[in-house]
Amino acid sequence: MRLIIIAILALSACLKPAFSRTVLLERSSAGWRYDDDGKADKGWQSPAFNDAHWKKGAAPLGYGDRGLSTTVGFGGDPETKHAATFFRRRFEVPAGSTFARVNLSLRCDDGAALTLNGKPLARLNLVRGAVTAETYADEALSGEEEQEFHRMQVPVDLLREGTNVLAVSVHQAGPSSSDLVLDLEIFGLTEAELPKKAVVRAGARPAINAYHKGHFVAPEMRIPDGYADGGTYMKIKDNGTVVATREVIMVDRERDRKLAGHIEFARSKRNLPEVERAQVLARYIDGITSPNGDRNLAEAATRHLMDYRNREILLGQVAEYCGGGVCRHRSLLFKIMGDEAGLRVGLRRGHMKARGRLLGRHAWNEITLGDGSRRIVDVMNPEKNFKLPVADKVSYRYAGIEGEDLYGGNSESQRSRLVPLEEKRREF
Repeated sequence: MRLIIIAILALSACLKPAFSRTVLLERSSAGWRYDDDGKADKGWQSPAFNDAHWKKGAAPLGYGDRGLSTTVGFGGDPETKHAATFFRRRFEVPAGSTFARVNLSLRCDDGAALTLNGKPLARLNLVRGAVTAETYADEALSGEEEQEFHRMQVPVDLLREGTNVLAVSVHQAGPSSSDLVLDLEIFGLTEAELPKKAVVRAGARPAINAYHKGHFVAPEMRIPDGYADGGTYMKIKDNGTVVATREVIMVDRERDRKLAGHIEFARSKRNLPEVERAQVLARYIDGITSPNGDRNLAEAATRHLMDYRNREILLGQVAEYCGGGVCRHRSLLFKIMGDEAGLRVGLRRGHMKARGRLLGRHAWNEITLGDGSRRIVDVMNPEKNFKLPVADKVSYRYAGIEGEDLYGGNSESQRSRLVPLEEKRREF
């Protein structure tokens, strides 16, 4: 029994967030008021509006979806549901609060308009102009989009010490829309609570340059402490300070207790055969970087990291900040863990491709086996059962940073005739 208690306490310590923040409005909280008659009461967005006659409930609120705490009405006819439903929530801001940043995380289906203390705050999936009880959302959301929490910053000067009032109208995409959902959270960060600026160490420059200029870290090169990855557009000043348009992943084994635990796990697998060793590590990384075990939610989760753009986040703590991790987080962690497990691991970035077209930027790993052959380790897009494909047989799937073939028997300098797809400016 004593061992079980110790194990539970240890697990609780591991699950403790790596950063502090002041939660002003909890996700899935009670205390919401709502009006589901399809009509907007006069002055309903005003802090002074008396909503005592509105219904009460806890988030998530809505209808037609799983996991709801409160089911709201939509009218008598399922084919002519109300275009909008109205919600209000009071929350408190502690006296003397000095927030450097306040973030709001919103889940809604299909669109929403938000007002804070009577002032317009934000809108999602709604056209510009006046929003009324008859306004429909721009488009229907489905799949992952219905589950995603969209992050936005709240202007600090809109908050008041004491009681604040948030008013939200949620809008359907059409009268026969099948579901409606609302849930959100608000939290504040002081300047001291924001992650600090990232500074690279001189000894880490060769590895950083190998990846960000050469797009490949060879198996013989290890990732040193002080290594930073701030995405494609990262710049490093003469004093080592990193300037980036997104979060900066920092490797620091001494400070990063989570990374230390991952390394210890990797070292414990040194006696396994090479391919099995790599598969075990890949499954392990996939498990800790897939939100609720769902790899498809990882990209949406890491958008939360934009709250910390141009700030340092230790590699091992990425999942604690956002709940997931995508290819650049996974591949860097696999390189470090693979090296510690005695594998010969390369870290590469380039493009995914199919049918002669570039699909998007990507990062992955290669391992060189004892017989000299290479296998691909793609923790973001693994083969079934984490099978590791032989590099010479995957030219259809991977290309270099300029679209050149990397595998399949082609030399790395040989260019394939790829037609780039028009893609959004995405970093990796």
